[in-house]
Amino acid sequence: MPNALEILKQDHRTVEGLFTQFESSQERSVAEQICEELDTHTKIEEQIVYPVLRSDVSGGEGMAEHAEGEHAEARQLIGRIRQTKDDDHLAELVGQLKAAIEEHVSDEEDEVFPKMEQELDASRLQQMGDEVESMKG
Repeated sequence: MPNALEILKQDHRTVEGLFTQFESSQERSVAEQICEELDTHTKIEEQIVYPVLRSDVSGGEGMAEHAEGEHAEARQLIGRIRQTKDDDHLAELVGQLKAAIEEHVSDEEDEVFPKMEQELDASRLQQMGDEVESMKG
């Protein structure tokens, strides 16, 4: 059974693949799939990962606040993507979302996740992984 951080990294790879797929297809259905994946992913991080980051990881409060700010930016772009009817504007918005998500993924995978792996024991990360799996359904 993967731990929480492994599952979240896999989510990151899934979304990166969807962005690549959108860039070649420009299909609205792919853009919608990106939005759905990110909706689920951000909820999981905010409900399961960030509370632990805040309480059990040194410097975690600041990291969680920064990440939540990035989530707010992503949610705003997702709302605009879902509302636009113009395909050119859709491509522009998806491009902006991709740039924001790339920065967020980089922050998490280069700073936040290694710090969590260093300061939390394997059983805690495993338990969080179980919570993530059950939230995904």
